Amino acid sequence: MRFEVHPENPQARIVKLAAAALEDDALVLYPTESGYAIGCNAESPKAIHKLYALKKPMKKFFMALIVPDIRSATDYARIDNFAFNVMKPRVPGPYTFILPADPHIARRLDVKRPEIGIRMPTHPFFKELFQHFDKPILSTAAKLSEEDIFDVDELWNTFQHSVDMMVDCGNIDIHPTNIISLVNRNEIEVIRGELLDP
Repeated sequence: MRFEVHPENPQARIVKLAAAALEDDALVLYPTESGYAIGCNAESPKAIHKLYALKKPMKKFFMALIVPDIRSATDYARIDNFAFNVMKPRVPGPYTFILPADPHIARRLDVKRPEIGIRMPTHPFFKELFQHFDKPILSTAAKLSEEDIFDVDELWNTFQHSVDMMVDCGNIDIHPTNIISLVNRNEIEVIRGELLDP
């Protein structure tokens, strides 16, 4: 199913459908401010394995948990005072923060690494979505190779048989998030992009 939404004021009716789909173990293709991504309910093992299977052709792919705010992030990652002070003035925003993961989250997500990426997008779709959906979203860029896909029709042609729903708000320029590691105590490591002044 492909639904068009307004890029700045997404229709609540369609966003509610996306929330219901996520609750029902679906894979959803949706807009973020950095380009389109595909995600699922991070608390559904069935949905997680569907997402991993989709991205398997890529030898190296990155996933992050999308949450509405820092308070929600503390359920999944360890955020000390140093990390909190770095993140607080910059979220929501174009960042993926790498943080130490709670051990139970690493097990649930079936990952062997002790850290986790946390993302809080600014796109209006998420502001509306988190009014209707109260779980984290496991998210990854909507691509199956190193080539980014910009055009929404090409995205749909690529993923229409792999995802359960597409939320289409038109073409979005691709600006990969800044990836900032706060895994080492009191140390900022810029992995991609830059740490902008708040």
